[in-house]
Amino acid sequence: MIPTFVLLAAAGGGLRLALNVAVRRKLGLSLGLPPILALAVLLFAILPDVITPIDVNLPLGLVLGLLLPDLLVRRVWR
Repeated sequence: MIPTFVLLAAAGGGLRLALNVAVRRKLGLSLGLPPILALAVLLFAILPDVITPIDVNLPLGLVLGLLLPDLLVRRVWR
């Protein structure tokens, strides 16, 4: 059986891919976050609710799936 964390990460990656394709077709833009900002959002998702300054009400697997392309792929900004 596949763990829930892996399923949520796959769902987040699929959602990100579908959103990126839709925005690229409609507006001709590519979605992306700078790696520092992506790491900050991931850090806020990892922290417990008691000590976090910003509450991210998404599961960690989903957040990781959504932000994984930003962390793995280095884009050149021109």
